[in-house]
Amino acid sequence: MNLKKVLLNLDLYLGCCILVVLVAVAVATVISRYIVGSPFMWSEEIQVLCFTWISFLGAGVAFRYGAHVSIEMLVDLIPLNVRRYIELIIALLVSLLLCYVGYLSVVYVNQSILLEKTTTILKIPDYIYCLSVPVGCVFMIISNTVIAVTKFVSQTDDSAE
Repeated sequence: MNLKKVLLNLDLYLGCCILVVLVAVAVATVISRYIVGSPFMWSEEIQVLCFTWISFLGAGVAFRYGAHVSIEMLVDLIPLNVRRYIELIIALLVSLLLCYVGYLSVVYVNQSILLEKTTTILKIPDYIYCLSVPVGCVFMIISNTVIAVTKFVSQTDDSAE
């Protein structure tokens, strides 16, 4: 597998690894509850951490595969030469919004680091949870940009023929 493909799918690979950890912890907790009689007390903290990271990493993957909810009925009525510019403007606006959300989340991560807040049982720093938002925003911006440029260029190539 080449490096470019790995880097473009890094969020997918990380999300898959985190999902494996999530499932393993959940299964171990269920087995512990029914065999030993008491579940692992720390499992909830790990599961919430995994869910948080999977959600934001998965959003980048969803951008790449066009899996976010969209209403295309009106867009399909617009002529192709106009539609491609509208889609480019929408992609730019989405990237700007993600930059803003990413900026705000970095501010929140910095505040979380300064407060030194941790989880109750495992003492996991709170910023590890919060860090999923800016990292997810970076992956979403990259995916959004790659898809928008690819779409714009392919529509240009199609119209030239």
